[in-house]
Amino acid sequence: MVLFSVALLGATQAQSAENSDFPKWAYPRCDRTPPAVAPDNTRPLSVAGSKAHFTAAELARVSSTPDWFPPEHAKLPLVVAASRSDKKIACGYCHLPDGSGRPENAKVAGLPAAYITAQVRSIHTQERRPAKPEWPPSALMKDAIADLSANDIAEAAEYFSHQKTKSYVKVIEREFVPQHEVSCGVFVPAEGPLTRLRQAILEMPTDVERFERRDPHTPYIAYVPKGSVERGRTLASTGDNGRTQPCASCHGADLRSGPELEGPPLAGRFASYLFRQLYGFQSGARGGDAAQPMQAVVAKLTQADMIDLAAYAASLNP
Repeated sequence: MVLFSVALLGATQAQSAENSDFPKWAYPRCDRTPPAVAPDNTRPLSVAGSKAHFTAAELARVSSTPDWFPPEHAKLPLVVAASRSDKKIACGYCHLPDGSGRPENAKVAGLPAAYITAQVRSIHTQERRPAKPEWPPSALMKDAIADLSANDIAEAAEYFSHQKTKSYVKVIEREFVPQHEVSCGVFVPAEGPLTRLRQAILEMPTDVERFERRDPHTPYIAYVPKGSVERGRTLASTGDNGRTQPCASCHGADLRSGPELEGPPLAGRFASYLFRQLYGFQSGARGGDAAQPMQAVVAKLTQADMIDLAAYAASLNP
């Protein structure tokens, strides 16, 4: 078991280029080793509410997207459904068929197609990088898009942009949180006593089996420090007397954006993901011309501010 003080304050310390105040908790390590025994390919598995079945071997095959709820979205484009190589990850495997994503990656459903395309290109050119060098989920994304054609990217972006944005995350303010341990790029529940949260976000699935089976309906809880949501609401709406810019000017009053606004919708996206993006802008990891406006917005924010903003945005109905 990994204690909270280790998981959120000492995890991922093997990487270099980190300052003493680097938010290690936002970048859980990924040290999985290949299983000693190949995943079972005979017993069909299921998830609640789905008529589909997949074996453990099928769920472990990253080049193919397990689709538990086909009626809930349009037909998957080939680039989302499968990759051209068994060694490459299909878009829908990580971001899920409906684009709802998981805490370690982006919820891409409902983002403008042009925005998705621009972000994929910036990842490819390394203008957009993780603040933690070679953080595994980001490294996997970089590898997955390395040989995609412009048409592949455009097709995936257009598909995900038309998917309805949903949130299965409940934001809860707590001083003490459940025990947990590190999985691959995320935290998962573990046995043990409650432990103090301190300055961090603890976001994890409440049902690990559904999470591991890549069920897009998996429920999550994002534990945040007490008062975070209201502090984030105030900072997002007022800008705190010029310390930052009110979020509504680019992302809309409800953070759902709109056709006349420059910023992407933020409401209902994963809190830990949102924090990583804010920190990435401030650290310069998210660079390039398109990132400059946000770099100015976050320049004077503290990590506590970014936690509050992420908590507030994640708490909103998308």
